[in-house]
Amino acid sequence: MGYLITFYFIVLDFFTGLLKAFATGGFSSKIMRRGLFHKLSLLCVLALGWLMEYAQRFVDLGLSFAVPVGTAACVYIILMEAGSILENLCRINPELSSTKLWKLLGMGNRLENTEQEEKKKQLPMEQETAQAEEAEPHENQ
Repeated sequence: MGYLITFYFIVLDFFTGLLKAFATGGFSSKIMRRGLFHKLSLLCVLALGWLMEYAQRFVDLGLSFAVPVGTAACVYIILMEAGSILENLCRINPELSSTKLWKLLGMGNRLENTEQEEKKKQLPMEQETAQAEEAEPHENQ
């Protein structure tokens, strides 16, 4: 059940990311593709955690207990995705970032830091796009 809940968090983060992109006018297929691969890698981490827990039934680690690798992966991914979902929601509706809940979670600086990181990432992508446009032969010439 924990794996299914974790999967729902991943899907919700992807969905709120799409909403954010459309709401802010920042939709880019390149960014979406990168995000999709990121989400697929999280699903691989979930599969690996499940497989490691399953393998412990057959491989003796010399411990008197099972190591909850999959559970730890689920907890980490859920916390990471929850933070990302909150960031996306605050980008869609900036009024949320000034609420007491947001401040209680200590997310105020995280939103500002993420905005700065996104701007840094956007510059190289804009430069790549400009270089690609310059490299394309113009039809009128």
